[in-house]
Amino acid sequence: MIFSLELELFIVIISKSVNYQTKNAMKTIRLLFLILLISVKPLFADSDYIESVQTLGYVSGEGLACGAKQYKSYETIARAYLVSSAKSDKEQAQGMLKYNQAKATAYMNKRESGLYDCATVRERFGKQKILKSKLYKNGTIQLPDGKVIKPRNKYDATLLYDKSVDEKAKLDKFYDGIIEKKKKQAVKEGIMKKIQQYEKNIY
Repeated sequence: MIFSLELELFIVIISKSVNYQTKNAMKTIRLLFLILLISVKPLFADSDYIESVQTLGYVSGEGLACGAKQYKSYETIARAYLVSSAKSDKEQAQGMLKYNQAKATAYMNKRESGLYDCATVRERFGKQKILKSKLYKNGTIQLPDGKVIKPRNKYDATLLYDKSVDEKAKLDKFYDGIIEKKKKQAVKEGIMKKIQQYEKNIY
């Protein structure tokens, strides 16, 4: 596989994410949705490569968590952009890391928020212009505005993403396992009541 989701990233993020500001994160991600809905140009024109893949990652995490129907199509195009737009193997590796981190962060924020406002997320997700992009087998991408992105080296785009994999189920299981461990640790430390109150305030 040219591209793979690094589950190890979840461990790093989870250890630092119990107290992250969920509401602010939701606002940020909603703004990213607006960027993608309005036009593909702000994302793919002259913007920084890393910034672009991070934006794609945040939106991907939201779509995955909320079960957006177009998620798999989006993920394929997003991964193709990551690979085809990179100017070097090093930049691609950096982009993959940032994409995965952003995706994991958005996914976890959504889970911790109790999947807040997922109906809106699913509706907006399906309206993104990026979904109208054309991906060719050699990795070339034609965006809705006519711009063509050609990879530095041709590759088999069919290897970008295995759509048969239930990615959400695997990440849910992983996330739930980590949260359960944290709760058990909290019981030992005698602060379970504080966590329960925290969850009530969120949900």
